[in-house]
Amino acid sequence: MSMVHCFFETENFIGPFDIVHGHDWHVVSALDRIKKERGRRIIFTLHSTEYGRNGNNHHGSDAIKGLEWYGTYIAQRLTVCTQTMKEEVKRIYRVPEDKIRVIHNGIHAWKFDGFIDAWHDVKKWYGWGPYDPLVVFVGRMEYQKGPDLLLEAIPDVLKEYPNAKFVFIGDGSMRSHLEGRMWQMGLQNSVKFLGYVPEEWKTKVMKASDVVVVPSRNEPFGVIVLEAWSCYKPVIATHGTGAGEIVWHEVTGLRVFQSPNSIAWGVKRIFSDFEHARWMGRNGRKAAETAFNWDKIANDMLKVYEEVM
Repeated sequence: MSMVHCFFETENFIGPFDIVHGHDWHVVSALDRIKKERGRRIIFTLHSTEYGRNGNNHHGSDAIKGLEWYGTYIAQRLTVCTQTMKEEVKRIYRVPEDKIRVIHNGIHAWKFDGFIDAWHDVKKWYGWGPYDPLVVFVGRMEYQKGPDLLLEAIPDVLKEYPNAKFVFIGDGSMRSHLEGRMWQMGLQNSVKFLGYVPEEWKTKVMKASDVVVVPSRNEPFGVIVLEAWSCYKPVIATHGTGAGEIVWHEVTGLRVFQSPNSIAWGVKRIFSDFEHARWMGRNGRKAAETAFNWDKIANDMLKVYEEVM
């Protein structure tokens, strides 16, 4: 295995490592051999599970599930990104409580600084008015991410806010179905599917929006929440997910249930009080700068390293 060979050659040249930290199932076989042949301490991070990636069901690869379990077994410590993810791996892989540490993901909020004019820089390119409320989804077009839940919520929103616009950024296996459903419901004048876009344009669209919606069925963390907050935008996220866990309801965004009517309620709540929405967005930016900055996250991970030394 080339990864193990390179690791051994590096150690032979510079000396032994104290800790080997691996991420997700792809590296488990390498971690296992390194531990057996060199006796190194292992930290294993699960960013998601095969169960979660398949939309909270046990379809998917048994081989991948086996590697995920074995990674949790051979590691001195397992790190995950939220309490929600912690409970998921405890339930699925029977990992002991005292072996797991929660280390959040982080962000450099300052990378999202810079002013844009919402109409001139974004809305006019799609033929929208300067005061049309804008909702943004960013993510893979997959069942796990729940873009269909947001799409099905749109008619309810349009009954009260007929000028509202919705942008879906990302691609995936559900995209063609969702676009067909959009035409079935007659939403083509209110909805745009952009597919993959450059990071700069994604950031501009988020900055032009009034809210970013994360309607996932399973979301271990949701870095898009931090990106939205870094753009001073409130977030609507679903209960029972890592994204919903980190949102402070009515302070940095809203928590809703995994259903179109609840998501529609959240969007209409944002539209009913834009000043409060902007206040939540500012609070989100403070959270991104403090609770989720990379210096804090690095110090949290360093404490885990110190535990196993």
